[in-house]
Amino acid sequence: MNEMAFEVFISLTLLAAGLLTYAFRNKRNYFIGFRVGYTYMSERAWRETNAFAGLFMAVFSIFLLGLALAGVEIPVFTLVMLAGVILLMVAGFRIAKRAYEEEELSIEAPEKPPERIRVSVKPYLTLQLLGLAAYFILLALLWDKLPEKVAIHFNASGKPDSFASKTVGVLLFPLVVYPLFLVMTYLLREPAFVPQLKFSERGWKAFAELMTVMALGLVFLDAMLLLYNASYVSSEWIGYSVWAFLAVTFGMIFRLLWKR
Repeated sequence: MNEMAFEVFISLTLLAAGLLTYAFRNKRNYFIGFRVGYTYMSERAWRETNAFAGLFMAVFSIFLLGLALAGVEIPVFTLVMLAGVILLMVAGFRIAKRAYEEEELSIEAPEKPPERIRVSVKPYLTLQLLGLAAYFILLALLWDKLPEKVAIHFNASGKPDSFASKTVGVLLFPLVVYPLFLVMTYLLREPAFVPQLKFSERGWKAFAELMTVMALGLVFLDAMLLLYNASYVSSEWIGYSVWAFLAVTFGMIFRLLWKR
């Protein structure tokens, strides 16, 4: 499957998901739809959130399809897609929360959310933002030493097999992917953030720590990629870094499940 075919496939898959989400906007279920805590506690929140999510995904998929047919490179396509997913997450959660709060004021109030999660997210957000700042400081120091085309992916033998312009590869990718961890950590402030998980306070703290470790791990991997493209380290170090990142991540996931 070539790049254009893959991009078209992703676009059409997202279109189908959007149409299904919109079709099931009036029927709450566990399989199809945009689901957060508020949508489980309020029919109105489910209906309004999934109406928005379905239309957003359908329109956004057509935009992505246009990019695919225009021959946009897959790194740029991926960045736009990830930006859309993050926007959908944030906007969908806000719509669900607003619909729940408006229904709560009505005569027939919906199910009450659980108690507020008693975990301060500020230290975790601060660490994640400091990590991102450190990456961009390193990027600024190495910018002139980077080639116009940088390696962004490596095969199993440690050889680069995918390239992008340095603006896309080392600047835009972190800017689009990294906010996902910030958003997931920030949503811990909300009392209805995935209440189905039923974590204890220790469990939610472990979740925040997992998001922070993954965010800082991504900074580390991106930094190693910078150093490789600037000819400071060999490709072997990229492989070592990826294995170390995976080992730490799985360890943190196990810790989260143990503390939940």
